[in-house]
Amino acid sequence: MRFTEKSACENYFLENLQQAGWKYIPGVELKRTDLKEPLLIFNLRDSLNLINQNLNIGEEEVNKAFNELLLTNVGPEGVKKVLNYFKFGIPIKFEKDRTVKYVQLFDYLNPFDNEFIISNQVTYTGRENIRNDIILFINGIPLVDIECKNPVSLTESWVDAYNQIKNYEKIIPELYKYINIGIAAENEARYFPIVPWQDMANTNIWRVDEKDQIDSIIEMLTPTTLLDILRNFLFFRIERGEATKVITRYMQYYAANKVYQRIIDNLAGKDAKDKGLIWHWQGSGKTLTMAFASQKLYYTKELSNPSIFFIVDRTELEEQLSNELNALDGIAKPEIISSIAELKRIIKSDDYRGKRGVFITLIHKFSPEELSLVQKELETISQNKETLMNRKNVIALIDEGHRSQYGLMASQMRSLLKSAFFFAFTGTPISKNGKDTFITFSNLPDELYLDRYFIYDSIKDNFTVKIAYQPRLEQDVHLDKELLETFLKSELEEIPENLKNMVENQIKEKLNNIKLILENPHRIAIIATDIAQHYKNNFDDRFKALVVAGSRLACAIYKKELDKHLPEEYSKVVMTYTKNDKPIIQEIQETMELKYHHKDLETINKDLTSKFKEEAYPKILIVTDMLLTGFDAPNLGVLYLDKLLKEHRLLQAIARTNRPYKDLKEAGLVVDYIGVFQDFKKALEIYNELDMEKVLIDINSLKEEFGEKLMEILSWFEGVSKEYDRRVLIKALKIITSNEQLNKEFPLKYRELRKIFELLGSDESKIQYLDDYMWLTCIYQYYLKMVVQQPEIKELVDRYFQKTIQYAHETTKVDALIKDIPIIVFGDDYLKRLEDKFTDMESKTISIIFMLNKLILVDKNKKPIYESLADRVERLLHLWKERTLDYEALFREGASIAQSYDDIGKRQKILGLSDMEYFTLITLEKIVKVDEEVINSIRTLKEKINSISFTGWSLQTTVKKEVEKEIRLFCLSIMKKFGLTYKAMDGLHKKLFEGLLNYGFF
Repeated sequence: MRFTEKSACENYFLENLQQAGWKYIPGVELKRTDLKEPLLIFNLRDSLNLINQNLNIGEEEVNKAFNELLLTNVGPEGVKKVLNYFKFGIPIKFEKDRTVKYVQLFDYLNPFDNEFIISNQVTYTGRENIRNDIILFINGIPLVDIECKNPVSLTESWVDAYNQIKNYEKIIPELYKYINIGIAAENEARYFPIVPWQDMANTNIWRVDEKDQIDSIIEMLTPTTLLDILRNFLFFRIERGEATKVITRYMQYYAANKVYQRIIDNLAGKDAKDKGLIWHWQGSGKTLTMAFASQKLYYTKELSNPSIFFIVDRTELEEQLSNELNALDGIAKPEIISSIAELKRIIKSDDYRGKRGVFITLIHKFSPEELSLVQKELETISQNKETLMNRKNVIALIDEGHRSQYGLMASQMRSLLKSAFFFAFTGTPISKNGKDTFITFSNLPDELYLDRYFIYDSIKDNFTVKIAYQPRLEQDVHLDKELLETFLKSELEEIPENLKNMVENQIKEKLNNIKLILENPHRIAIIATDIAQHYKNNFDDRFKALVVAGSRLACAIYKKELDKHLPEEYSKVVMTYTKNDKPIIQEIQETMELKYHHKDLETINKDLTSKFKEEAYPKILIVTDMLLTGFDAPNLGVLYLDKLLKEHRLLQAIARTNRPYKDLKEAGLVVDYIGVFQDFKKALEIYNELDMEKVLIDINSLKEEFGEKLMEILSWFEGVSKEYDRRVLIKALKIITSNEQLNKEFPLKYRELRKIFELLGSDESKIQYLDDYMWLTCIYQYYLKMVVQQPEIKELVDRYFQKTIQYAHETTKVDALIKDIPIIVFGDDYLKRLEDKFTDMESKTISIIFMLNKLILVDKNKKPIYESLADRVERLLHLWKERTLDYEALFREGASIAQSYDDIGKRQKILGLSDMEYFTLITLEKIVKVDEEVINSIRTLKEKINSISFTGWSLQTTVKKEVEKEIRLFCLSIMKKFGLTYKAMDGLHKKLFEGLLNYGFF
């Protein structure tokens, strides 16, 4: 069987999505008025009338809704407007009763009152013509584009399908004004939001239990799930001043829906549970999970205009949450409760029923003293009427639920919101006397957490990367064991600026000693020298760094010392300032204020963190408390730790480095100058030991992993000598490309290996592997040139893989050999240039095989006239994999196909035939001997068909029949001339008509 993207991928989607509830209609049979029009207008009209019956909608209102959709522009503002129409309907003035009503495009309450159509090979005309593999329509509106690639191809992958969709966005912007989700698939499947004005979009995988990626995506695309995502989990977003879209990750979707379902079940009397713990690892997007849950709950009919409280415990988190919610268009906007007086007003609003809406407040606003009178009033009134205290449609969503939820303020909050639902979101729950996240928010003993997504899951899904730690200067600057034990045993989560009076004198004395050590200028000078050298050798121009110092004074000293070794613009301090600061701290403050023209310090700190994320400088931020939680900077590669932290504070701080960055980061690195990782199990003893083993890996484990991965890849090439010789490379390449699994895995495994190599930096231990690694690097580069036939993007490689390039250039045999391998593009005199460039038969054979694979099987612009060569190329690839022919025989066959490709083009040009005319000619030549009379009759057929056809002709039944009739008359004339059977004539008619439907005009 010939495996193609259609048979192995496209058909699988079609079959399984039909079983999931989609109605299949082939692209050529869709009821369309024009190939330029993305909407199925007849279907949409019928649906609008059906789902808006309660509005007494008429023809006039339907036309207005159509015009609103059609006339909305294709830019960011238009796309935002269309997405809101999808969610809330189109506001239309009904002249009959002179009121504005929202005409719904989808029925979210009764999902199966909508029409779900799946179609394939759907053609659109625009600046260029495109033909989508699969489009999903709801009520005639195209919403999802699925592009498939051949799972058994040597060179195609989901990335090619992704790039195809990004290209289509530019060609037919009117179509992608409506389409909101793109899916790129082969053996893997990735989904992403459609954002036509952006060159790149983040892609995600969907997971369902033990299903593979394709079957999981199919689950995601079931009608009810897709509608749910469209309404509650997909938003237009302004991110760092730029318009984009955000779509849910699967764990966010599951967690938000579990919160929703718990509340619905409770209100329906199905379940008494009214709280839950959502435990998602740092970097998994908890803020968005809360936003999605809030959105769905706010518009849920069963909750009937609820009050939703986001409760945080830090001002910066309040601001971060507010910014995130306000950045999402179409979501219920939050009101910040900034004072006790405002909280009282909201509680007392609507005659003590409480204000409805979405609110953000600090836990500190629930002050027992100030709210005690209000609480008493509420308790009295609640005995006879509905209040905020006894209303069931009150929900509290608590951010960082492991903190500040155990004392008087938390008790006051629960007293005021006595009947509310409480859900805590955290990446670092704690479990110890007096502070136990599980006891407070879980439904023990049968439910520890409502939803859990932890370190292993996050790393497996590439939402976060591993965290490696490396002790440095152990003998010179680490704290001694006794001091560390004192800290780890104390109840202080960190060393404070001013030691608390209640600390025992013995402990206080030791902690005071620690504070003095961490602020010692001589010690900091030693560490700063090491940081500067380590950063320059391993991370400069690739990733940013965070220096976490023991106090604000230590921050100031670090800045002074780093400036001795690095340019001043490299590092900046981000911290708070006070009136009584020491001169060295005041100096930093004055310098910053002068540079920023005396702006307030809060604005300055925000600007520094923004530039750290988006600009070249600063490269290093020096902090003590700020940015250790909630700071999301994917370009942060290394954290230099010189502050005593433990438990959740330590876990949160080191997790700043775990965000992926452009598929260039294998792990975030934490460099330990204090010794806390000497026994990180004790530092993190409140967590499960097995989980913690997945949190952190020491640098030695990473070295071992590098060696193991290297040996695994080398094992594939057993028996191949590690010489830098073209024949050796060819032998290695044959091993890779002859095995489908290896062909997929080799480039991925090598890139993983390379990222670890770069992370190890200047570590001498990797020298023992250097020869083997350089040899694999040579094979990888050869693979790119010969199989993929294009090098990696040079700027990224040069910038982020400096060590590999450095050693590759030093190993001149690698450099010279790879530079000597040309990429020969097909064109005039291709075979002659191939002979000139390659003297050995093996290289010529490989070059021609993979050129043909790309040209005939992969090239998106292949024409129907070359279809006849596809089977020959696939047979050639099969022979290559099976090793059934020698190189000379393979080359002869490849050269023959290349010559045929060239001849077809030249002959077409000489005859002056269009693509479709020539396709007709070569189709006839398979069954009859074509003469000049037949060629003239083909030209006549073209004139007849072109005289009656136009753009979108296949959508007009009468025209389609006329075209079909002309082709049948032509086939009858061929039958009579050459004495064909009726069966042969019918086969010819079918082939020519299908070709015309697929490829357009003659």
